Amino acid sequence: MAYIYDDNGNYKKTVRCSYCYEAGHSSRTCPDKYPNGTPAQQRARAREEEKAQRKLDREQRKRDKAAGRKVSKAPTRKCGYCKELGHMRRHCETLTADKARLVEVTLDYRNKLVDEVVMQGIGNGALVASKVREWSNRENDYVSVVRYAMITKTDFEGMAPYNNWAISKRDMLNWNQIGCLSMLNLNGDRYHMGQRTEEAMLQSDEAGSFSGEASSKYSQRTGRAARVVVPGEVLLPDNFLDEDKVAAGVEEYFSNKTKTREHYNILDRVQHNDNDNQ
Repeated sequence: MAYIYDDNGNYKKTVRCSYCYEAGHSSRTCPDKYPNGTPAQQRARAREEEKAQRKLDREQRKRDKAAGRKVSKAPTRKCGYCKELGHMRRHCETLTADKARLVEVTLDYRNKLVDEVVMQGIGNGALVASKVREWSNRENDYVSVVRYAMITKTDFEGMAPYNNWAISKRDMLNWNQIGCLSMLNLNGDRYHMGQRTEEAMLQSDEAGSFSGEASSKYSQRTGRAARVVVPGEVLLPDNFLDEDKVAAGVEEYFSNKTKTREHYNILDRVQHNDNDNQ
């Protein structure tokens, strides 16, 4: 907060910049921080320059046509996805390739998910055990105890490598991802016993496990570190591994026509994973 004199000599309240500490503007519009204009101003200026250039090109083509000179059709169309000239979004080869790659990644992701779910018996009625550290008044120290829980419901319908990746640069990761396991805590203190929770896949210490790969490759959170001691009834969604269904999900993910390729941060992560595997 700061005070300055206006043009009429009146004393008025204003803001103080947290970047240059001058009064009268905030860091969002600070000329020292953004000597060429704020990012929004730069984008607006680029749009105006592009618009003016297109107008000049149209006028030049009209003059050439009036003079009898051959006028080639200029690639004025700009793709709303890759931003290249010469084609529209629905004909974009880059978009088609990105969709196809994400379908491949999703099928690989779901196959590994199914393998882990079936192998461990992660299904309705499964009994899981987890080891935790908690305070013991008797021992006057933290001790290891085993807690048990039962999986009451599974829902793998929305599981995909992109299900926690927001289509935005401002909010790269949306941690409110789908909880695929409904758990009922069977023992513990009065704060845990009988509590129902929605959790992600159980953490597994096995090398190459699905939960470990989902966490490391796609920054997806895992649930509690636990193992299944009594398998449950494994239920998978219909056509969960069907390529057409997966492709429909990917198509829906790319359905926002206002977003360009740079908004789909999952593509950068997929490329990063591909480079690591080379």
